[in-house]
Amino acid sequence: MPDVILSDIVLFLMSGLVLGFLIGLTGIGGGVLTVPFLLLVIKLEPIAAVGTAGLYGVLTKVWAAVRHYRQGTVNLDAGIRLFLASVPGVIAGSLAVKWSRVSLSPSGVETLQDVVGYMVMASICFALVALLLDYERLDTRLISSGRGAVVKFPCLFMVGAVMGMTSIGGGILIIPSLLLFYRETSRYVGTSILVALLLMTVMSALYAFIGRGQGVTDVDPSAAVFMSVGSLAGVHYGAALCKRMHPRRLQTVVVGVVVLAMVMMVADRFW
Repeated sequence: MPDVILSDIVLFLMSGLVLGFLIGLTGIGGGVLTVPFLLLVIKLEPIAAVGTAGLYGVLTKVWAAVRHYRQGTVNLDAGIRLFLASVPGVIAGSLAVKWSRVSLSPSGVETLQDVVGYMVMASICFALVALLLDYERLDTRLISSGRGAVVKFPCLFMVGAVMGMTSIGGGILIIPSLLLFYRETSRYVGTSILVALLLMTVMSALYAFIGRGQGVTDVDPSAAVFMSVGSLAGVHYGAALCKRMHPRRLQTVVVGVVVLAMVMMVADRFW
């Protein structure tokens, strides 16, 4: 872990505290919120923000995954099958970004950084739309039939690819995938946490080690570790407040937080 000064540590801890509070309050996956924070507050470049958000996601999901597994709220069979179907997309998406990062000219890398930033913005827009849909009421008969396999595997590949290129999708994409393709309607929260943990582990490893020989690293372990420490208290108090809020008001807060994430991305891109 590279040397960091005290002011950086305080910034990381406070950022983690705020992020953890918002995640605990809204239940929104960390990628939607973490990447804008890393861009606007920590001042990382888009690709480094994506890689660091992946490691932060791993560190913050480990205990949650263990807890859900012990509680019996993980469908291990569906989770492993979803992971195996999505991990090729994660690898492909991560490699596409990292190999381009290593091989492009400096001006090409700047363009790539912009492309990744816009992809994150598009993913957050999709997250906002996904929040307004009720996946549990969708008709899944076609998807769960034999013909559904034609749709299933390309969709799951794209779920992985989006996560590999943006670090977004832990809840926004994985939970609908469990509901639509695996008909998991009772243990989808714990299962999605496990799948996201496994996919983000693969993704963050690729971002950390590919290009390391050329001096290109796109994961800031100091930021990820200290932010995850700060998020512990934030998640606790955010979850406590969530339990006391009226569902309709909470839904408004959730939408507002996603809009805030988009505003942060626009501010980073254009201001």
